[in-house]
Amino acid sequence: MGKTRFFSTVILLVFFQVSILSSSVLAYDKYSGWWYVKGKEGTGVSVEVQGEQAFVAIFDYEFGIPFWISAFGNVEELLVERGKPAGLSFSGDLWLWNGWPLGTDYFAPTGWNTGTMNIDFLSESSAELTYSISKEFLQGDEDVTVHANLDKFMPDISPGDLDPREINGWWYDPQYDGMGFFVEAYGGTVFMAWYHYGSDGGPWWWSCYSQFSPTDKSFSCGIDEWSGGSPLGWSNYEKPTAHLAGNLGFTLNHDGTADLNWMDHQVFHLQRFIYPNN
Repeated sequence: MGKTRFFSTVILLVFFQVSILSSSVLAYDKYSGWWYVKGKEGTGVSVEVQGEQAFVAIFDYEFGIPFWISAFGNVEELLVERGKPAGLSFSGDLWLWNGWPLGTDYFAPTGWNTGTMNIDFLSESSAELTYSISKEFLQGDEDVTVHANLDKFMPDISPGDLDPREINGWWYDPQYDGMGFFVEAYGGTVFMAWYHYGSDGGPWWWSCYSQFSPTDKSFSCGIDEWSGGSPLGWSNYEKPTAHLAGNLGFTLNHDGTADLNWMDHQVFHLQRFIYPNN
């Protein structure tokens, strides 16, 4: 992954300040959701397709330290070629961002374009991921490229049906652009990742899960902070370990917004993240 811990600055295309739109915009595309490398739990890819655009974030490790990267771009039909079935293809630029440490005063993140990402969705449950960090950004002799074969995560860990409500996908607080939450409720279980910034302003992420049926309006869960895992795409897999970093409560409101209570310390007022051209 290179000698430089280039992920000490964070990636996230800043979440735009936009309002809740109609349910047709938020229809959850069949390629949206949590993706992972089967048998290598502890890393993952969160994808939401809206119309002809997608926003993607990867939670991963470098030197056993959690980080995340993201990309925003277009999707198009994947044509049958080289034996691949027809599906959907996503491509976009990678962005690195340095932001405010969670729990401190907010300031707008600073970003850098660092490379490219591509995902070929071969079916609703199978995909191929490639992302490259440019040699110019790394100040090295060549690009660093990562490949991984992905499978859908939630059907494997919680078989059943997708929650039909508009809870699935990206959420953000307009007062904290640059921080996001990805939520997917499936088979009576909800899984969330919280993409934010650590004490050094670099990338950091937490995850949590809870029982959550389509009739529930809220859930609470312990926040897991992970460490020691191996990077996505590495052949020598190392299983990460988790420790409890706190707790949160998530409540859906009647107007389609949500409130996230973090350790009874701060309440984030969330709304769905609608892409700018939708």
